[in-house]
Amino acid sequence: MADVVCFGNLQFDILCRTLTDLPEPGTIRMIEEIESALSGNGGNTAAALARLGVAVDLAGYSGADLTGAQFRTLLTTLGVGMLKLLCHPTAATGTSVVTLAPDGERSIFFINGANALFDLDAVPDAWLVGPRIVSVGSMFVLPQFTGESVGRLFARARAHGATTVLNVCWDDQGRGLPFLLPALAEADYFILSYDEGRAFTGERLPESILSRMETYTHGMVILTLGGAGCLIRTAAGLSAIPAVPVQARDATGAGDCFTAGYIAALLRGHTPEECARIGCHVASYAVTGPGAYQRIPSYEAIEQQYGRAPL
Repeated sequence: MADVVCFGNLQFDILCRTLTDLPEPGTIRMIEEIESALSGNGGNTAAALARLGVAVDLAGYSGADLTGAQFRTLLTTLGVGMLKLLCHPTAATGTSVVTLAPDGERSIFFINGANALFDLDAVPDAWLVGPRIVSVGSMFVLPQFTGESVGRLFARARAHGATTVLNVCWDDQGRGLPFLLPALAEADYFILSYDEGRAFTGERLPESILSRMETYTHGMVILTLGGAGCLIRTAAGLSAIPAVPVQARDATGAGDCFTAGYIAALLRGHTPEECARIGCHVASYAVTGPGAYQRIPSYEAIEQQYGRAPL
């Protein structure tokens, strides 16, 4: 029985480094490297959790193509449960082209493929019985992942005793908070980036973004700040958690890996500050190379490396 079920997209990422603008039409340009990786919010989070030793299932669609078959084999090898990752009979695996700037920040072109056909309202109740945590990513990216559908899924999960974790994507259509509110009402933990929070609230100060977002959810809000770590509020007040200093090469999936680290620590009964520190540590491994999960060690190795003090 899995402790965590992850809902979200599974993507084939084509990573292009270094690229800050496109060549003129009809011309060509050589870049440093082109690599590929398993990705997507669901794929990254599930793979990172498996690397951390968490029993996890990935729920969604893989495509009916060679990439989908290879991803299923890879995820199985990593230890991710496949029973809830359905193979769509006709649709292709979602694909993204990710351009990477010198500082590791990325711009993304993508197609959803089979991901767009997964219906949260069709998820059987049996999938939500037993897991301690139900995690959802890919809101604002997948058409079926609306505020209402995620809210209904979370309500069912919470009725079965699960804790709910929400991590959204960039809102490229400007749907904003009204779209998100039904999901926030059922989210026990809401993880978002500074840029996402600024777009939602219009605020620029991290503490102001956090305060505004806290008015929309009964749960805890975790605001990630990239190289500055993250910000949370506990009973003692605001707590700024520093990032682990690293040379960032590829920020793709860093938020998903932060979420995985937070969930892994949450399952072990750590405090919110400790969960946030583990999240920052896990994200630091993700940004040092291509792909998100490959360099993440076991949870025990992280504890041995950093000890109890920084947790």
